This record gives sequence, C-alpha cells and structure tokens, in this order.
Amino acid sequence: MLRFPNPGSTISNFVAVYTAAFKALNGRVVGLDDIVRAVVNANLATSSGYVGEEAVNRSTREDRSRDPLYNQMKMYAELFRTMGWLHPTAASSLRYTFTLLGEQLVAAGQENWPLLHQCVLGIAYPTRVLTVMGDAELRPFAFILKTMKASGGHLSRDEMIIGPLSAATDLGASALASVEAKIVASRKDQAALDAAMADLSQSRGIQENTLKNYTRWPIAVLRDSGWVEPIKARFRDGQKYNAFALTESGIKTAMVIDSAIDLRLSTVEALDQPSRDAVAVVSHFRMLDQAGFDISPVQERVDSALPLAVAAVPSLADASRTILFSPFQSLSLDDTQRAFPGNLISVRTDKAAEVTAIGQVGRDDRSHLFVAPKLVPAERQASAEADALRSELIAIMTEAPDPKDAAALFCLRHSKDTKEVFYPLVTHLFQILGFPSDYSRAGVNYQRWDACVWVQGYALPVEIKSPTEEVVLATKAIRQALENKVVLLSRGGLETTRELSSLIVGFRVPNERGDMSNLIDNVFDAFGFRLGVIDLGSLAYLAARCVRDGVSIDADQLAHLRGFLDV
Repeated sequence: MLRFPNPGSTISNFVAVYTAAFKALNGRVVGLDDIVRAVVNANLATSSGYVGEEAVNRSTREDRSRDPLYNQMKMYAELFRTMGWLHPTAASSLRYTFTLLGEQLVAAGQENWPLLHQCVLGIAYPTRVLTVMGDAELRPFAFILKTMKASGGHLSRDEMIIGPLSAATDLGASALASVEAKIVASRKDQAALDAAMADLSQSRGIQENTLKNYTRWPIAVLRDSGWVEPIKARFRDGQKYNAFALTESGIKTAMVIDSAIDLRLSTVEALDQPSRDAVAVVSHFRMLDQAGFDISPVQERVDSALPLAVAAVPSLADASRTILFSPFQSLSLDDTQRAFPGNLISVRTDKAAEVTAIGQVGRDDRSHLFVAPKLVPAERQASAEADALRSELIAIMTEAPDPKDAAALFCLRHSKDTKEVFYPLVTHLFQILGFPSDYSRAGVNYQRWDACVWVQGYALPVEIKSPTEEVVLATKAIRQALENKVVLLSRGGLETTRELSSLIVGFRVPNERGDMSNLIDNVFDAFGFRLGVIDLGSLAYLAARCVRDGVSIDADQLAHLRGFLDV
C-alpha cells in the first residue's frame, strides 16, 4: 500500500506551511532545521505548548528521531516533494531546493486550488523525486476517483485501502476491473470488509491501524478539494457504513481523467534528451494553463517545443485534452534543469563549504549569496563614539548574554532611529569590529555614498537605509550601491579597486530575497562588481561577539562580500 505521511489535518494548513518556508528560504538550498525555524517563526508549529525559539529548544533532541518538530517537517517535506514543490539536491536527500512549480503555487495566493488540483492529479509512482517502497505503477488520486466512479460513486476509507491504494498498477482496463471486483466483494457485509482488511494487513506485514493512518492525508486532500463528501452507504445486507461520495466536481474531474493524456515516467524517460525536454516544457505549461494561469508570456517557448514533443508523443497535438504529467513531480533534478534552464542551480554539500557547480546559477538556488562570517581576532579601533556604543552593548548583554539575543534587543532599541542617528550608528559598529569607518556629512555632494569602511587602506562605499526610511531593504538599494561604486571609481578621491565590495546596510533584509539576489548576480555578471548586503541584526551580532569574545569578521571576506552576510 502507498504510504502517505500525516503531518497535519487540513490542506489549507499544509499549503500555509509550505508558503511560510518558501517566503523565508527561497533562493537557498535548505535542510529540515531551516524549515523548522521558518515554520515556527510563522507561528505555524509549536512544541510542548511553546512557540518561537523556545518551541525549537523544547523540541530539539540529540537523537533526531525523537525530535517532534524535525520529524513533523520531515513528513511535510516528503509530501512537498510528492507535490513537486520541493526537490532534493544531488548532494543529499535531506537538502532541498524550492521548485518553479512551488513558486507558482505561492504566486497563486488565495487562488491556489486549481493548481493544487493539478498537482494532486500529477502525483504518480514511480518518481525520481522520491523513493517509495514497492514497485507500484500508480497515479493514486486519479485512480481513486476512477474507482469511485466505477463503484457506485463512493468509497469508504477501508475500501480505498484494499482497492486503489494497494493496487500494483492502474494501467489498463483490467486493473480497474480487478479493483472494482475487490470492492464489490467487500460490500457483502461488514465481516467481508473486515476480512479483506485483515488479509491485506497480514500479507503486507502492517498493522491495520497503521494502514488506516496512511489514508489521513489522501482523505484530507479529497475532502478539502471538494471532490468528495461524507455519506452513509449500505452493505448488501442493509447495514450502514461511513463512506465518501463523489460530488459534482469530483464526477467532472473523473470524466476529465478518463479522456486525459496520461504520461508516465517510463514513457518519458525512454525518449531522447531533446524530446524529453520538449515534453517536459509542453506538459508543465499546459498544466499551468489548465490551472487558469496566463501562459501567454511563455507561449513562444511552448510553441517552439511543441513540434518535437508531438513527434515523440503524438497525442500532445490535441490541445483540448488534459495532460496528466508533471515534470517537477516525476523527473530527476538533471532533467528539470535541462528543460527549465532558467532554474538551474548550484548546491552546497553538507560536508564542504565550497559550492559544487552542477549548472548555471538560477532562481531556485542562491546558496553562493548567503555568506557565513569567518571570525578572526579583532583589532580595536580607538573612537569615543565606538567606545560609547561598546558600553551600550555591554549593558544589553547583562540582560541578554547570548549575542543573538543581544543583537535582537539592540535592534529593538534602534528600530525608530532616523538617518541622522542610524548612519553614525552603522559606522560606529564597523569601528567596534576594528574597521575605520565614517559617514558622509550632509551637503558634501561629491560623496555619493552614505558612509565608507576602510579595509587595509582601501575604501568600501556603504549605502545605508535607516528604519524610518524603510524597515525592509528594497531592491532600489542595489541600484544605489552600484552607483556608489561607479561614482567612487570615476571621481577618485579615495583609494579603492574594482574587485572590492560596495556595501548595503539596512535595518532588515526581505524574507523573499529572489529579486535582490537576481540583481546582485546580474551586476556581478555584467560589470564584475560585488555588492554585499548586511542587516543591522547581523552587524550587531558581530559587534556583540567582538565585545564578548574579541573576534571580528575576516577583513578579506568583508572586502569581497557578494550577497548576504548570513549569521
């Protein structure tokens, strides 16, 4: 029997969990702990009655198999992979990247149900996205609806278990007829159904309660999709039992399935690579079209792929027929990379800090732009202002000894700072870290930048946004940092080189950093300029570490920062 995990009870919450993880982490290769924190921070998960950081602390165990939040997110991740929204990387099956399909689900917002329906029907086994026990060749939800339609319009939970969810295959008329015969035999009376369940439990070596638990998520999907509704059915002896009946929407969907183009992994993988790519492109964008998306912006791409796709799969010539094939739910990472080159990624392995390139860097992975600070012994800068700020941090750390907590409290206290206060504050934090820094005075027109940091005598221009200007950094800051670099190089006055970074410091960086990441890469690819982004929390954390431990960020790393300083 197919085994679906059960991390939650409703599909709306299921989507909310994915959306929270996507918005916080898209653009990165992530692990389960990253997803845990993103979901907890969105108040969508608790542990031992606690929320936030305390929930994570209460849940975390040295033995990860006993960690409640970790294992709940592991179940969510398995289902997100099944839906084609999350894909394991080549480096590790527990390191993930968000997919183009997942991005499109989030983009649909409250209108996501049509695409959800397509993703549910797109689930098929075997798949290159997930390893599943057994060798079943099934499109489970489509087969459940077809079985319901053929079995009087309804199925009970136990009938789903002994029937479509335990079938070896759903291909061919005989497969449906065989399952239908099992259902008919089990409807004699309750004893007949109980015996069928007992036989299945014994043959599979799985307890009946466990078999029933595997149906919780499928039933939630069928129910929340509006395809089924609960009813009271009758055995042939007249006794009533609980079942689910097809709604009008469910009947229409079952009829669409009957006439659909149902492509399986074995068929598509048998094609040569160009044909496989073409089929992937056509099927994905038709899937979006079926879900109500406007695909006119990519119509030229679809039209270009169509002749080769039709040559490989002639039925694709009929644009009126629904396609049941989702490349992000079926194909390998290599295949989806080739078919959708705008989404090729690089991945960071679990065991090494270096980035292993497996393709052009694209929208789904920005691990190279999230830079963990390398800490080295700090060199103290003499400054009355820096000393005053150092005293403030020391006082804060008597209340919050952990540097991360101290940084959070520091940010809270400076959340209303105007530019007149915030710009000097930033320079004094750099001074605490051992780097000479100064801010530009009002009226000094030749200094386009808001501040400068000097590393070994070379200047890094700094674009600063105070929280009263914008709480969350906008992409406009990228353009301004580029201008700062161009002006500094063209006008001179300060010693610098093209290779050194132009920095951006703001109160907070956006959770969704895709647009900003794209621009940082675009600027580097076009001009060779490095743009580094630092939020106040990260800068305050480093300053707190400097005060407590006497360490600072490596000067060369700061001087060549490209992307987000990620503490």
